[in-house]
Amino acid sequence: MSRNKRLSILTAAEVEDLYGVPSFNESYQRFYFMLNDKELAEISRIRQRKYRCVAIALLGYFKCKPVLLNPRYKSMQDDLVFIARFHYRDLTFRRFSLKPDQKSRIYARVLSIVGVSNWNDKRHQPQLVEHLCTCAESWVEPRAVFDAAIEYLARQKIAIPAYSTLQKIVSQVIGQHQKRLHDQIDAACSQGLSTMLLTLVSGEGQFTFQQLRQSARNFTGTELQKEIAVYHHIQPWMTDVTTVLESLSLSQKNQQHYAERVDYYGAKLKRQSLANQRLYLLCYLQSRHQQGLERIAEGFIHHLRQVKQRAHQMAQERVYRDWQKAARNVSKAADILHLFVDDSIDPDTSFQAVQQRAFQFLNVSDLNSVCRYLSNQKQSAEEAFWQHLDTESTLRAGLLRSLFCCLRFDGTDKTRRLAGALAQARLDLVAGNRLGDVSIDQRLLPKATRPLLSKPDGSIDKSKYEWFLYLQIPNRLNGQLTLPEVIRYRALEDDLVKPEIWKNQKGSLVEGTQQPNISEDPKRLIPRMADELTLRLHEVSHYLERSDTRDVILRPKDGKHHWRLPTASKKHLARISHDRINKNG
Repeated sequence: MSRNKRLSILTAAEVEDLYGVPSFNESYQRFYFMLNDKELAEISRIRQRKYRCVAIALLGYFKCKPVLLNPRYKSMQDDLVFIARFHYRDLTFRRFSLKPDQKSRIYARVLSIVGVSNWNDKRHQPQLVEHLCTCAESWVEPRAVFDAAIEYLARQKIAIPAYSTLQKIVSQVIGQHQKRLHDQIDAACSQGLSTMLLTLVSGEGQFTFQQLRQSARNFTGTELQKEIAVYHHIQPWMTDVTTVLESLSLSQKNQQHYAERVDYYGAKLKRQSLANQRLYLLCYLQSRHQQGLERIAEGFIHHLRQVKQRAHQMAQERVYRDWQKAARNVSKAADILHLFVDDSIDPDTSFQAVQQRAFQFLNVSDLNSVCRYLSNQKQSAEEAFWQHLDTESTLRAGLLRSLFCCLRFDGTDKTRRLAGALAQARLDLVAGNRLGDVSIDQRLLPKATRPLLSKPDGSIDKSKYEWFLYLQIPNRLNGQLTLPEVIRYRALEDDLVKPEIWKNQKGSLVEGTQQPNISEDPKRLIPRMADELTLRLHEVSHYLERSDTRDVILRPKDGKHHWRLPTASKKHLARISHDRINKNG
């Protein structure tokens, strides 16, 4: 495989960082080139001291990163000088180069010391490919597969092979994974769905690929209409799309990865193979459908809260104006009341005649204002609230209704009746663009609100009832009402593994997490981990006691002690003696 055709996984800087000779300061040199008894005994078996220095350097490099390097003398020179001074105080040597067989023998000794196997294609590659194919079922993104390979090699104590080798392996794994998906799509995808996907990419249909990728940038009506248009185009196909994706058993990460390919390629998607086009578009349609529904729900809630805020504000202003008018007219109301105790009025005078005399002091509107003020100001505010909603009928019958018809609601035990009313209202509005009599459930209306929604004949005003249903939604999306198709507002149970699946597939699900400790009994796992930690702490304390500890730093912070190597901010660090190390180790 030519270099320019290889799969790009790491950047040039990352490749250099992984496969280049590490650069150590003196503290890291002291840390990585310090030898324990086993290492010292093995290194001492090398006859020439300059090759011992090379072996110590390669051992330190391998401790830093488990890669077999091919360093030049110049890149190792500073480290070799430090090693010679630290381990062999009288050693000086000139520039030299290692022959391939010499480097191989030294690395064989290094691998023997650290207990790591050198990479072998025939012996290690089949097992690695099999493991990565399993990992690819969770996340097939090249960097994720590469990281999984590094983790596998570390667990199996195998040296990391050349970058080109890992590129080929990752490419092979991704190719096998996609080949399986392509075959399953061929078997599960209907002819109609395949034609729709092909038409979408080619741009020959009325609804273009560019329109599909356009999304609402804000909550204005014009922008939300884009989401509504996308919803109405792809909604009829979502059952087929979901069926195909379920047959693929894609993880959420893989579905997200393939969906992102559509935005990555854009108009150049048509250059991809037909199989890749279908795979990417199926995942993208599912993602775009969820994204569109979430924006529709957010836009619906946003406009409801705004119109509710406007209605309350206008109601308060109207109450204030009524209060001012009533305050000015309250003295005239006294004149009206005086009519009922005026002895000059003939007892046989009709009520209508008295009423006409009262209207000479205050007209009907002003008199009603005074009555509301004297009786119940809150009722006046509620009435003004619903009167303002009548002026927002264009918003209700236009944007809000279009958004509402895209959403499906579920309820809990306490909101089951409300969810049923919302579902029936949605069916009526989709079918005939108006509420039917069966949609009106007067049991939902509070006693104080019912008169405000009633007509003079006692029936419920359907326009106000539609407003009533809409206004119940925003404050109940805290779990009382759910949107099963919108991730943000769906029930918690929808994010969990179904009990039947967990019961039947628990073993495979746990194995797929790559976390074997999950399946262990905590009563045995925790004590074992505690024992391992205690043993490790004793080993570290013993090592610090026996070694040169001048570069070991204890950093007090919030009453807790942490071991660490020196950093640039030395003013916050405190050197400690052997006694202090033993005390806190």
